[in-house]
Amino acid sequence: MLRTRTLRRLSALVAATALSTVGLVGAMPTEAGAIGVPTFSLTPVSAPGAIHPRGSFHYDMKPGQTIDDSVVLANDSSQLQDFQIWATDGLNTPIGGAFALRPLGYHMTGVGAWINTHLGTGIYGLAGNTSVTINFSVTAPANATPGDHAGGIEALDVTPEAQPTKGPAHFVIHRGVATAVFVRVAGPVHASAAVSDIAVKTSVPATGFGNSKATISFQLENTGNTLLSGEAVVTVTNLFGQTVKTFRPIGVQAFVPGGRFTANEPTWTNLPFIGPETVHVKFTSPGIPAATGSSTFWILPWLLVVVIIAALAALAALWWRRRRRRLGPGAPTGAAETGPEGASALEGRDVPSEASVGSGG
Repeated sequence: MLRTRTLRRLSALVAATALSTVGLVGAMPTEAGAIGVPTFSLTPVSAPGAIHPRGSFHYDMKPGQTIDDSVVLANDSSQLQDFQIWATDGLNTPIGGAFALRPLGYHMTGVGAWINTHLGTGIYGLAGNTSVTINFSVTAPANATPGDHAGGIEALDVTPEAQPTKGPAHFVIHRGVATAVFVRVAGPVHASAAVSDIAVKTSVPATGFGNSKATISFQLENTGNTLLSGEAVVTVTNLFGQTVKTFRPIGVQAFVPGGRFTANEPTWTNLPFIGPETVHVKFTSPGIPAATGSSTFWILPWLLVVVIIAALAALAALWWRRRRRRLGPGAPTGAAETGPEGASALEGRDVPSEASVGSGG
């Protein structure tokens, strides 16, 4: 049985995390041992006789329409556990693009505002080894825009559970689970994506010999109004168009409309020795044209470049000195040289004298 607990208000229930991802909250091992996974679950109610249980909610709705549904909260432990349950908006994490749900305390403007769990923000207790069905409704606003919208319902275990540590520091872990809610509002839909802000940071030894490396990042944006799933592939080509590096594809799931995130490739080691390299990013998703982008960067061992420039400058100076020596002292260096042929060009021509110019009358 789910019953209201008029207990303490935990002001920092979710302040320790900026985003809570759908599914189990990751646990990090400590010196005292690993933090266990949640002993509770939140799952959609499936239709009687369904072959495959639902893992999330998917609705096709018209503006102004309301749909009623249910979710089951189960406490699989043997102890009473306190929960806080709320509806929330969906988004993609700024780094990596994983689908996530906003924690409690954010102003919900999407699906999180469309869902009514009828529970408010109170704290509820659920006895061990029991479950409860929570009824909720989803109402698409009359002015809801066409296309896909994402959100979900979250349950957070707020039962204090101190983790043993070595030393004076102590901390409390709150575990959460969620189920996603996807709504497609009737109307025109268009799917598209864009690649931008390709950035490369290189670390190259001064002489070009040794451990060279580069990190590549780019941004991917869902510029349409439908959820996208696909993969982004990054390749690098040299001056002659030959592929010198191909990274493993980056999978993208539940990419929400208007979402934008930065993807970081693993560090690339053993770079080409020198020259321009071009990074190509290609994102593909079923049913839409591929989104592409490219950016060129240079691999320049700076000390080697300085040596080459100095050598070229020395060769130029040597050539200049030899040319001056060959022409001799005082020889013109810019104007055209006049030889015997230039002098003979005037020979044989009648040049009027001062006297002949004055006569004639």
